[in-house]
Amino acid sequence: MLGKKKSQSQDDIFFEEENGSPASELKKMRDKLKECQRQKEEYLVGWQRAKADFINARKDWERQLDDFRKYAELPIVEDLLPVVDGFENAFKDEGWEKVDKTWQNGIKYLHNQFISVLKERGLEPIGAVGKEFDPREHEAVAEVEVEKEEDDGIVMEEYRKGYKLKEKVVRPSQVKVGKYNKINQ
Repeated sequence: MLGKKKSQSQDDIFFEEENGSPASELKKMRDKLKECQRQKEEYLVGWQRAKADFINARKDWERQLDDFRKYAELPIVEDLLPVVDGFENAFKDEGWEKVDKTWQNGIKYLHNQFISVLKERGLEPIGAVGKEFDPREHEAVAEVEVEKEEDDGIVMEEYRKGYKLKEKVVRPSQVKVGKYNKINQ
């Protein structure tokens, strides 16, 4: 090892002197250490950000999975609502009273059983008559003039039942809403 001499600095760092002073070598090493520390911080921040992104993505996925489980039955429930309407329209029809009582009881039993199964799945009718009009739950298809100011914006009649599956509106109620007119009063 000609021309090379081992030295020891105050930091107990051993290096070989070659064409440079120990001070310049020490400075290079400290610069390299600072660069490594900067990279370590950069990698740590990147890792923490990636970890947070992963946790958030997992929470989003779990939330989406819960929503899927909660509302997986929604398409079939939507398809079955016209059947419910058919039952209810049949009960209102004037010909219903002419049907044999045994048949009426059987059909009503099937209707109740059908409704019971839908309720077990989370389907609930939206109450409409007598409540304040809510555009998230009601669809106004007509207005009727009312005499009392407190009846303004109140659902007066329901044309078609609305339903919710758990908290989600499957179909809004079609309603007639009261409209108070101060001028005519």
